[in-house]
Amino acid sequence: MGSNPPTLVNLAHDIVKHATTITNYLQSHNLPQPSFASNSPAHPIPENDEKLSATRLALIEATKALQALAIGPSETTRLFGFTELCHLAAMQALCHFNVPQNIPLDNPVSLDELSTKTKVDKHVLGRFLRMAATNYYFVESKPGYFAHTAWSKTLATDEKMKQCIWFRHTELLPSAGKLVEAVEEYPGSDDPKETAFALAFSGETFFDYKEKNPDHMVRFGQFVDAFASGYVVDSPENIARGYPWEDVGRSGDGLVVDVGGGIGHISVAIGKEHGQLRFLVQDFEDLRKESEALALKNGLVGRVNFMAHDFFTEQPEEARRAGVYFLRNILHNWSDSYCRKILKPLVGAMGKESRIIICDIVLPEANSGMPKTQEERARALDLTMLAMFNARERSLEEWQALFRSVDDKLKITAVIGRPKMRMDCLIEVRLM
Repeated sequence: MGSNPPTLVNLAHDIVKHATTITNYLQSHNLPQPSFASNSPAHPIPENDEKLSATRLALIEATKALQALAIGPSETTRLFGFTELCHLAAMQALCHFNVPQNIPLDNPVSLDELSTKTKVDKHVLGRFLRMAATNYYFVESKPGYFAHTAWSKTLATDEKMKQCIWFRHTELLPSAGKLVEAVEEYPGSDDPKETAFALAFSGETFFDYKEKNPDHMVRFGQFVDAFASGYVVDSPENIARGYPWEDVGRSGDGLVVDVGGGIGHISVAIGKEHGQLRFLVQDFEDLRKESEALALKNGLVGRVNFMAHDFFTEQPEEARRAGVYFLRNILHNWSDSYCRKILKPLVGAMGKESRIIICDIVLPEANSGMPKTQEERARALDLTMLAMFNARERSLEEWQALFRSVDDKLKITAVIGRPKMRMDCLIEVRLM
């Protein structure tokens, strides 16, 4: 928010300054200005430019603080979560009944026609749409006629975006509602069976529930893809550029074991930029075909290979003494006791030149200077991990304590964070 104290006038000045910088950048690069119009780009302010990304965050910070001061503490508390919950309910209903898909991308449609197409009562449907419109999703272009904005258009054209609404309403909201009960019933527990999610879903763990409801697993996967895609600087391509992967091939075995790597998006991205490396992607057997197809599509057959493997078990011989054991967004799904079970087999497999690289959030210390917008998301993810898995996001001190509990010789040797990364950091760990 700049060096000025956060007063209404100073914040307003900061907003004008940051908005002007962004506007000038877009104009000089012949890019469209942010707009609510349906033809506006989904990501109007590029984030691959570090300075522009920082300016964008500063603008968001200033507008957030200005709004808070203008509203004041009493009204903020009286309305806390009220409109957000109603927005979520309205959006879930609209997505469930495929309303975004039934509104033409470039023309308004009457409420009567929408009601007929979706088989939702006209008056109820109108109430959902008008609630969503207050948050810039859809616009009532004239009485009784609705059209898309750039916001609602994403729901009509990208199935994964719909799952962002679905997951928060269908799985996260019931789980969050059970957090107090879980804390009271299971004090200090780190068991994934003793979670708010389990209380909300008939005693089942998150993964057991997904196994019994495979359609939910598919939708959750789409949500994760959509959520991760919002952070351009944490993309697979940026991970490939954010760490000195070239050192891996120079100082030891050029093998990268991608632990819990899904179908291998990260390995492919790194492999395309660093030809001296080869990759072993480890995950469930049912991902093999898709992983092999991805390697083939990117010309990396023979360099990116797939192995079915349970990361709680010892590493097989062909994965021992690898240059890197890479884990992206794995450990935040597990409590410390389970993380130790994941890390110990890796430590047992490490050679003299091996390193573990973890791509995960590092929670900020108090008054760290992290923008509140970013910290808010990190803290929200931390509570999500608690509710769903009895797991956690970790501060640097908590990461260090976790590694020490696995092996006294396991030390953090580098942390790559902002500005190269945004939400996640790259944490390098070695036996010292």
